[in-house]
Amino acid sequence: MKASIIILIAMIWGGLQFGVGGALGAGLIAFIGYLYLSKKSAPSEQNSNAAMNGRDLQASHLTPPLEQRVAQLEQSLAALQAEVQQLKEQGKDSIAASSPAFEAVSPSITPAALHEVEHSTVEISIPATPYLADLQAENIPATSAQSITTETNDSSAITPSETSAIDRVAALSQQAAISSPAIAAETSDESTLPSSETNAVDLAAAVTPRSQQAVPSRPAPPLPLLPAEPDWLSEQLSKAFKMGKDWLLGGNTVVRVGILILFFGVAFLLKFAADNSMLPVEFRFAGTAIGAIALLVIGWRLRDKRREYALIMQGGGVGVLYLTAFTALKFAVIPAGFALVFLVLVGVFSAILAIKQDARSLAVMGITGGFLAPILTSTGHGSHIALFSYFALLNAGIFAMAWYKTWRPLNLLGFVFTFGIATSWGALKYKPELLASTEPFLILFFLFYVGIALLYALRQQVALKSYVDGTLIFGTPLAAFGLQAALVHGIEFALAGSAVVLSAFYLLIAQFLRAKKRDELRLLFEALLALGVLFATLAIPLAFDARTTSASWAVEAAAIIWVSLRQQRLRSLCCALALQVIAGIAFFNHAGPLPDDALAILNSGYIGGLMLALSGFFSAYLMQKEAALAWFKPGKIISPLLAAWGLLWWTGAGLNEIWQFILHTEQSSAIALFAAFSALLASLACKKWQWPLLRLPALALFPVLALISMQVLATHLHPLAGWGLLAWPLTLPLALYLLWRHKDEDQQALPILHTVGIWLTSILVAAELAWLISQAVPEGVWRTTAWPIICAAVLWLLASYGNKIRWPIARYPQTYFIAGAAPLAAGLLLWALFALGSNGNPDPLPYLPLLNPLDIALGLGVVALLAWKRRLINLQLLDLSKLTAPILLAIGFLWLNAILLRVFHHWGGEVYSLMTLIDSLRIQAIFALFWSGVSTIAILMLKRFAKEESYGSIAARHALRGILLVLWAWLLAANFSDGSLLNVRYLPLLNLLELAQLAVLGALYLAWRDFKSTSADAELPNWLAYATLATLFIWFNGALLRSLHHLLAFPFSLLEALHSSNLQQILMLAWGLFSLAALQFAKRDSMLRLLAIACAPVMLVMWLWTFYANLSEAGSRWPLINPLDLIQIGIFALLGLWLYRVDKLRGGLPMQWLKIGTGATLFVWLNGVLLRTLHHWGDVPYLLGPLLQSTLVQASLSIFWTVLAFGLMLFATRKTDRSLWFSGAALLVVVVAKLFMLDLSRISGIERIISFIGVGVLLLIIGYLSPLPPKKEEP
Repeated sequence: MKASIIILIAMIWGGLQFGVGGALGAGLIAFIGYLYLSKKSAPSEQNSNAAMNGRDLQASHLTPPLEQRVAQLEQSLAALQAEVQQLKEQGKDSIAASSPAFEAVSPSITPAALHEVEHSTVEISIPATPYLADLQAENIPATSAQSITTETNDSSAITPSETSAIDRVAALSQQAAISSPAIAAETSDESTLPSSETNAVDLAAAVTPRSQQAVPSRPAPPLPLLPAEPDWLSEQLSKAFKMGKDWLLGGNTVVRVGILILFFGVAFLLKFAADNSMLPVEFRFAGTAIGAIALLVIGWRLRDKRREYALIMQGGGVGVLYLTAFTALKFAVIPAGFALVFLVLVGVFSAILAIKQDARSLAVMGITGGFLAPILTSTGHGSHIALFSYFALLNAGIFAMAWYKTWRPLNLLGFVFTFGIATSWGALKYKPELLASTEPFLILFFLFYVGIALLYALRQQVALKSYVDGTLIFGTPLAAFGLQAALVHGIEFALAGSAVVLSAFYLLIAQFLRAKKRDELRLLFEALLALGVLFATLAIPLAFDARTTSASWAVEAAAIIWVSLRQQRLRSLCCALALQVIAGIAFFNHAGPLPDDALAILNSGYIGGLMLALSGFFSAYLMQKEAALAWFKPGKIISPLLAAWGLLWWTGAGLNEIWQFILHTEQSSAIALFAAFSALLASLACKKWQWPLLRLPALALFPVLALISMQVLATHLHPLAGWGLLAWPLTLPLALYLLWRHKDEDQQALPILHTVGIWLTSILVAAELAWLISQAVPEGVWRTTAWPIICAAVLWLLASYGNKIRWPIARYPQTYFIAGAAPLAAGLLLWALFALGSNGNPDPLPYLPLLNPLDIALGLGVVALLAWKRRLINLQLLDLSKLTAPILLAIGFLWLNAILLRVFHHWGGEVYSLMTLIDSLRIQAIFALFWSGVSTIAILMLKRFAKEESYGSIAARHALRGILLVLWAWLLAANFSDGSLLNVRYLPLLNLLELAQLAVLGALYLAWRDFKSTSADAELPNWLAYATLATLFIWFNGALLRSLHHLLAFPFSLLEALHSSNLQQILMLAWGLFSLAALQFAKRDSMLRLLAIACAPVMLVMWLWTFYANLSEAGSRWPLINPLDLIQIGIFALLGLWLYRVDKLRGGLPMQWLKIGTGATLFVWLNGVLLRTLHHWGDVPYLLGPLLQSTLVQASLSIFWTVLAFGLMLFATRKTDRSLWFSGAALLVVVVAKLFMLDLSRISGIERIISFIGVGVLLLIIGYLSPLPPKKEEP
């Protein structure tokens, strides 16, 4: 009862303050709190009961201080036992010395001296106290005395920490001896308790080595083992969940839910009347700041006892202060000046705390806040001098901390903030006139972080590793030099002078470190020396022309590589390789247009690029030598990269010259000549210097020419135009010559290159022939016949004379006859498909079927394909017999359709387009009639003349089936037409469309008969039977819709049919009759099974339509006796008949799911009847929005659903059907959810109270009259 009152009060308070979530949360917290209080009170009650039932122990004589002392003593003994066990396992000196278990007993106890241990085993026995023995005499069974034994090898194995622990045990025994008489004096039966003297002696003897122990007069009473307590939180959560579950689901759940709903109604009522007053925002920020200061104070006070915890508390306090100040500034609670001062003070204070406590995290937080303070408080109108001065002070603090502490993250943080914010300010605010006031700060910041990096290295040199902070050593000059470049931009030689100064600065520091001659500073010396050399090298390009500099660098790098490889100097080699890359980047970045008076080839741009290329080639050649590779293993990878680098500059320089000095129309030919010249040089160099790597550019001429030809064809120029007349006749034979020159070197890549050569030559010849034909006959389709003519010619030449040429065709037969010719054959077939889109205009000649350029070219292609196929079979390379017939039949089918469509175009005036065939159902019907007739004639001819099965007859039958498949698809698609093909009156079944459909059905029937005569299995496959039934059903629907459209003026559109209630009802009636006839007139069981399964989709659609109709159709005024409800009733009856037939044929229907589906269907239908009645009789629009907003509808639904639930639950109670009862309960849950989710948003004030009270009372009635039926006993 107390728990219920507490939870109710908490839920009401939570509802007033925070709504439904607050009520639930407050109730849950109160419930858990009550469990916690019950948990804490339970042990005391058990202890008191145990004391009363003990051996006449006078609990009334024990004073509360004595109980506390005894409990403390027992806890100390248990902690001591665990602690000594840790000493045994780990042997750490610091565990026993820092143990809080001894300090909790008596801080004033001094351990006695421990005598020298002579034996190898020390046994510590801890007897039970008299109070503990008597207090738990009946609850805990007596056990043997617990002992902790420490095994050692000799007397020296006992560590000082163990000695201290044993001494404290002796001291503890004295305190136990002092406490024992007091306990014994207050008990009534002294015979049941051991004497205090014996207890003290036993406990003292427990810590004495066995060599010095005397035999006790009697054994000490044992200390009982206490079971380990389970996890309290998980136990309480489990109990809370169990109690909540038992309360909700135990007994009458409906009644309890009703009570909860009443309580929620009260909570919502109170929430509606609650005030919204809150504390001012200033008080909130002040409270937050006070809390942060409290965290700092607590952390400071705990810094010595618990350091990690104290630092976390202090860090949290500093972070909260930062966030408080920033948030207060953003909400305009404090001014910007005050916020800046406050943030700075917080940062200084955190830095002081960090140094004081040697806490790096606090220093990082303080510095972060210090740098962010001016950013967060910035108004956009401050002075950069003040900002950088402030940063200088912060960096001075970092430098000072670096003098004493080696906190690298702090140094990096200051570096990132300083140069990051400086860079942002420079990008947004810097102007050239601010150079004088900005440059000193940049120098100062640079010196700061150079000094910090040097300090870090000097202080960390003892570690002999990682003593150079690479981020600061290299990041500082790079960042400073980048900012310097932005500052002095536009000042001549200023950046070069800065590089010289930086070079001298780093070289002087390096010389200073070298003079110390300390090996530990060698890495730092080399880093500073590298920076000095780097800035000295940068000074040259900053002072001179980039092209001159980069070319010099490239030559210098090649020379350094040569020297480094000879002297085997790895660092110099790496620097030279890097210099090669830098030289190329510098040259590329400063490349630009040449002067107007520049000469081709003899200009600085080409000469510089040539020097870069030759340097790369020379470096790669040196790197790939055996001596170099024996010393420098990565040369195997770097040498090809350098060669590619040189080739890149060679190609880039040549292409740039072509683009600068050659006309645009001749550039492709010039590039082809340049590529051929380069490939020839590579081939000569490969043979002369025995450098196999140069074979790749030599053999790559054919692929390069292929790319160039793509550019030529893209510009719509014929290949032999202009310089092409010289380029292509030279480059193509030269490419073939290079393949012959290297014919014995790479047998994997050569066949591919030969294949590319065949394709490239064919494409160029075809393009030139097409241009020549277009010049002779510019009209018509003559130009498009060039490609099939060339493909046919190449295939025919290969088939006729290919095997007579020893090289390269006879040597590579697979390449030329398959890899080279197959794509040409495929291209010929693709052209045939592409030519289907042409109308075949033979201007200036008239169009004649089969006697026009397209048909003649296709015929030549077919002849060439057959000759090529025969040659492949003769050479035993590939047998294409199984592919030839299907491909030719498919091409013939498509081409014959194109001829028919061209006849309509040229002779009938129709537009030659696929859209014409798609849009004109009249042409489609004619095509269907034509192909139905052709198929019928072909089937009859095959049946008469193809007595024996052959591959030709099989291929023909498959082709016919493909045509019939297309006709079947058209038959289905044609049902979407209304049948208005001719300007005559529509007659059902006697019109062009449906006559064509009947012709298709006849052809399909003949095909089925032919299938039965040629197939061993005469039975129709199930999928084909289902497809046939589906086709008939779709055709039936199409014919029905067309008849309704023409005879009764119904719209012939599926979209409009969805909006026409009358048409939907007619369709449902027709489908029902169709399905009923199928189910009634099936004679055989196999046919009945087939029809029953085939009717499943129709039944499903009709069933789903009942849902749709109830949701969207308003029906007539009178309920149940209107077409909509009558058709639905008929559908329900038909569904019942269908399920009866299916169950009779198959059996084992899922009755549970059928019950659920039946219930859902009837529920939706009854709700639809109710809503339609309210619509007609209550003038409520039959739309979702008005229905949801109508209080009449909502009230009716709630009452109706509750009545349905009441009926279900009452029936279930009488029939003891728990599943049905739970269905009604689920409906009640929906009603309750509807109240909360829908009615609450529509109803307010007293009406809300009435709703909740009404539902609650109704639930109480249902819970009284229809309780949960009991479970049925299992047999």
